[in-house]
Amino acid sequence: MNSILKVALAAAAVTGIAAGTAVAQDHYPSRPITFIVPYSPGATDTLARTVAEVMSEELGVPIVVESKPGAGGTVGAREVATSDPDGYTALFAFASVHTVGPHQRDLGYDFDDLQPVARVATGPNLLAARVGTPFATLDELIAYAQENPGVVSFGTAGTGGLSHLHGEAFSRAAGIELFHIPFQGVTPAIAAALAGDIDLVIGMASSILPQDEAGKLVALAQFGEERASVVPQLPTFRDAGVDASLPTLIGMWVPAGTPEDAVEKLSGALKAALETDQIRDYGNTVLVEFSYADTGAFAGQLATDNESNRAILEELGLAQ
Repeated sequence: MNSILKVALAAAAVTGIAAGTAVAQDHYPSRPITFIVPYSPGATDTLARTVAEVMSEELGVPIVVESKPGAGGTVGAREVATSDPDGYTALFAFASVHTVGPHQRDLGYDFDDLQPVARVATGPNLLAARVGTPFATLDELIAYAQENPGVVSFGTAGTGGLSHLHGEAFSRAAGIELFHIPFQGVTPAIAAALAGDIDLVIGMASSILPQDEAGKLVALAQFGEERASVVPQLPTFRDAGVDASLPTLIGMWVPAGTPEDAVEKLSGALKAALETDQIRDYGNTVLVEFSYADTGAFAGQLATDNESNRAILEELGLAQ
C-alpha cells in the first residue's frame, strides 16, 4: 500500500470516528441513566424515584435509582463525583453533600468536583417548639431568647449538619443565643421535643407538620425565602424582621466535566417533569416544595451557600 493511500485511509478513519462521536452526542441519552441517592431508602429515595419516573418518559430511556447511604450522604456523593463524566450517572441529594461536607473532612471530592444540573426543591424546613414553652410565636421566641441568652435549646439531626448550621445562622441573624443539642437523626430530635427534653427542633415539614396538627408541637416558622405553597400559614424569618433566608435545597448533580449537552438535557427533562400534575400533586401530598432552578441559577445559589456554610463551620471550629 503506497503512502498516499495510507494517509487517505487514516484520514477517513479519523473522520468516521469524529462523525460517530458527534452522532452519539446528538443522541444522548442512548442508554439507561443512574440516579444515586446517598441515603438509606426513605423519603428522599421515594422522591427521587417519583421524579425519575416522569423524567424517564421525557428522556426516552430508563432511569435507575440506587440508594448508596453512608457518612451523611457523602459516600454516594463521592461515587458520583469520581464516576465517568458521561451524563449517565447523576446525584439526587440535599445540597449539604456539596456545600457542607467537603469543608469538614477529606471526602475524596471537593466542591468543584460536582457539576450542578438543576434545583429540584427548596424544602421547606421548619422550626418548631415543644408544647408548654414560654413562647408560641416566632416573635415571642426571639423576645424570650433575648432576655434569656443560652437558655433555649434546639435539637437537630447532628452536629455540623445543615439543620445545625441553619439554626446557628438564624440565631445570629436574630441576635439571640440558642443552645444546640445534636441527635442521631431528626426522628430522635423530634421525640426529645415531644418529651419536653428540648425547647426547639428543626426538621422538614413532612416530619414537623403532622406533630403540629396533632397539637404535639408548635410550628413557629419556615426557613425559606418565601412562604412555601405547601405550608403557607407559617411565617418566614423575614416576616418577623429577621434577615435570614435559609432554604433547604434538594437538587441534581453530575461529575465535573460532563458534556454541556447532557447537562442541558437532564435539566430540561427535570423542568418538564416538575411542571406535570403528577409531580405537583405528589409534592402537596408529601409536603415538598418543588422549585426548579436551571443550571446557572442553581450553581450561583450553591456558591453563595458554600461560602456562608464554610464561614459558620469555621466559627464553630468544625471546618478542616
